[in-house]
Amino acid sequence: MELSRRQFGLLAGAVAAAPLLTGRPAFAAAPTLLPPGQSWQLMWSPSARTDGMRAWESIEDDRADSHTSAAPHIFPEGDNFRFTMHTVDRDTSTDRQRHEVTGNRTPSGFLQWRTGELWRVTYSMFIPSTLKATTTFTHIFQTKMPGTGTGPITVTSLRRSGGTQTIEHKIFEPNILVGRTNLEPLHDKWIDIDYEIRIGDGSAGAVRWVLRDGATTVVDATRTGIDTFLGDRVRPKWGIYRSLGDSSGSLQNCHLLLTNLRSYKAVAGNGGGTTRYEAEAATISQGAVESNHAGHSGTGFVNSDNVAGCYTEWTVTGTAGAATLGVRFANGTTADRPATITVNGSPITQNFPGTGTWTGWTTATLPVTLNAGANTVRITANTANGNPNLDYLEVTQ
Repeated sequence: MELSRRQFGLLAGAVAAAPLLTGRPAFAAAPTLLPPGQSWQLMWSPSARTDGMRAWESIEDDRADSHTSAAPHIFPEGDNFRFTMHTVDRDTSTDRQRHEVTGNRTPSGFLQWRTGELWRVTYSMFIPSTLKATTTFTHIFQTKMPGTGTGPITVTSLRRSGGTQTIEHKIFEPNILVGRTNLEPLHDKWIDIDYEIRIGDGSAGAVRWVLRDGATTVVDATRTGIDTFLGDRVRPKWGIYRSLGDSSGSLQNCHLLLTNLRSYKAVAGNGGGTTRYEAEAATISQGAVESNHAGHSGTGFVNSDNVAGCYTEWTVTGTAGAATLGVRFANGTTADRPATITVNGSPITQNFPGTGTWTGWTTATLPVTLNAGANTVRITANTANGNPNLDYLEVTQ
């Protein structure tokens, strides 16, 4: 298969020693705010490994130059974006600390979240036990109107409630709680966030906040009839933004990891929907479903035999016309694993290079043409090394 037992043991030991380099897949849940007749159009899907800091509209990294010897505090680390906070770091307002990124940068510019629109962001997040909830504010996600001096619209925060560490999501004004759960069981592991916001003034807005720990849904909370618009447009922010006024002794050197960030916009009809097809549910020839490498989606992935001609095949539903296939894979060797991807019998050669480790999941994308209704997509290994490990196939139209 992939590695000898001894090689896998050494690799597993290395991963255990440095677990924060392992990415996790975004979670695709059935949304509750999406109106009938609309679908999600994928608008932004940055890669830390390939896009780096070009993923963001703006970067707020030690704005006061308080700790330049440790710069940068925000940087790509493998497939993750890392935010590092030290106790000596200070913002321009010296009673707080801030290392954040804002917005969604694409090759054609910045995404504009406007009033009347419905947006969705999904991402995976690793919160180490050193990043604790505090008695004052510790925000790790916000939506805001761009510009200085404006308060948040919504916030995801790590806050102590009656002495208990919690993670919560709120409408900032007038302090409406959307959902909250204990933080400590979520420390030192990857968790998945699925967040929707309908941008509306007065009582026309709504939000849905979903937090999952693996296959377990920990929070799924919705608030409607709320104000989610201040003016101009809405922009998401991620990072660590915390007050120094904590009275619980929780402030220490820490960091936050994010991976597989995506933004979707609700659009009319079937244009732009993204559908995921897990590999473990596909037809498999000369291979097996396994789950021994962390970071996979669903219940597992397909590990092919080391033989040319082995394949994994999906039946996907589409509309007639152009589409994008996203193949999530991992190749823990240094040798490329080329394959032939056939869509309704039309072949495309696709190379799957090494990803560093078997937990180094990444996504290859390619343009295809689909028929209306059922389509057959098969990935066939071209060499005796077989296919890479296959996690899922995503179809975007």
